[in-house]
This record gives sequence, structure tokens and C-alpha cells, in this order.
Amino acid sequence: MKEFKTFFILLVLALPALLAASAPAPVSSAALGTVDYEVCYKSRGLETKVADASVSLGNGTWDGQSVLHAHAVIRAASIFRLFMNAEYTADAYLAKGGGVEPLYYKNPVKRTGKFECIYDPSAKTVSTEFVRPPSDPVLNTIPLDGKTMDLLSLLQYVRFADIPSGSSQSMHVLKAGLSVPATLSSQGRDTERFPDQASERFLLELKEKGLMENGSGNRIVVWRSTGSDRRLLGLEVGLGSGVMCVRIKTAELP
Repeated sequence: MKEFKTFFILLVLALPALLAASAPAPVSSAALGTVDYEVCYKSRGLETKVADASVSLGNGTWDGQSVLHAHAVIRAASIFRLFMNAEYTADAYLAKGGGVEPLYYKNPVKRTGKFECIYDPSAKTVSTEFVRPPSDPVLNTIPLDGKTMDLLSLLQYVRFADIPSGSSQSMHVLKAGLSVPATLSSQGRDTERFPDQASERFLLELKEKGLMENGSGNRIVVWRSTGSDRRLLGLEVGLGSGVMCVRIKTAELP
């Protein structure tokens, strides 16, 4: 159950230089709004729903400028509320011009902790603060080495980046104040996982450690709609035992 809990937190944190061919697509009005998901755990042929989730993208303001605001929330389902916090949230603010570059990120960790990222594109650094009482805050300044971002910002980046099928790019994922090397690959069209919705499949591989405390969860598969809304249709993470999957609710499909 501790593995579930860690996954929920990190999911919304709860995916070298950018390839020249990977220019971001414009963020159309069709891409704004809220999409609802369900979170399930699969093991040995059995599947259990453990949470509901939603991710929204809209216009917002940060530090006096007009930006895009991504908000994610995960609510534990039924009996799982006994083992984990009932709700997790995260917020990311991203630049509108020049691609969805992250500017600020915050995720509360339990009741009195937090994980915060302040991006400084001009200095090419990101300042992070990770607080998990009773431990002292951990402050860090990390180089913006190519694409370096928290997972919520990364999921928005996957929505709008035009990465040619069969190509990949190096990046760094921020996890609890650490910068973890990763590779994002485009695996092209996928007609099987969501047969009622044309989609593309991406693979994020963390090189040093996975999302989980036991080191698992280092391969994340993400499916994206090919429509103008660029909705994220789902993702899957292999754990030490079983698979955690997040998929768009049927009512959200056309």
C-alpha cells in the first residue's frame, strides 16, 4: 500500500537539448478544460480501481504575466482512503509563448510538507524546495539541462510536443528535489489501446531510479489523442508487483 501512496504523489508532480524537430504545437482552445480519469491497479489478472483523477488546463496568471495553468487532483476511492490521504493536488504554471515551458510548480506533500519548483529560463536554473516534516527542508538549485521539468509540466509537454515517430530525446525529471536523467520516445500511432480514439504512444524511461521507493516504476507509457485537443488518454507504470494504469473515463471519449 505504501507503493500506491508514493505513486499517487509522484504521478502529479500525480512524465540534453530538445531535438530541433520537436517544436511544440500551438495550444488551441480545444485543448483547454478538464479531463477525468480513473486509476486502477492490475496484478495477476485482477484489476482494482483505487482512485479518480482529473487534470485541467486553462488560462491563468503567475508573477504578473498571462500563463497556462495546469491543475491535477487525485482522490482515493472507497476503502483506499483508509490507507492514504483522501486527496492529492498539484499546480503547474507554464509559459504561453515559445512552447509550454514550465515557470512554477507546487505540490503539497501530506499536510505540512511541499515540493516546489521555480524555473528561471534566463539563468537556466530551477530552484527546488522539498519539505517532508519532521525532516528539514531540502533546497537545491539545478541546471536547466535541456528539458528539465516536474512530471505535471512534463505531461503537458507530451501533449503538445511534435516528436517524430521513432525518435527520442534526452531530458531530466524533477523528483523530490532531485534531477533524474530520462529519455522520452515517440512510438507512433497506436490503434489497439484506445480503439475508439486515434492516439499516439510515448515512452518515458527514467535511467537512474523509478518513481517508487523500491526503484521500480522507471518506464511510463503515455497515450495522447491525435485530435486538436491533444488530450492525454492514459498512462501505465510497471511496479515491482503489478501495473498501475490511468485511463480516460469512457464518457470523455467522443
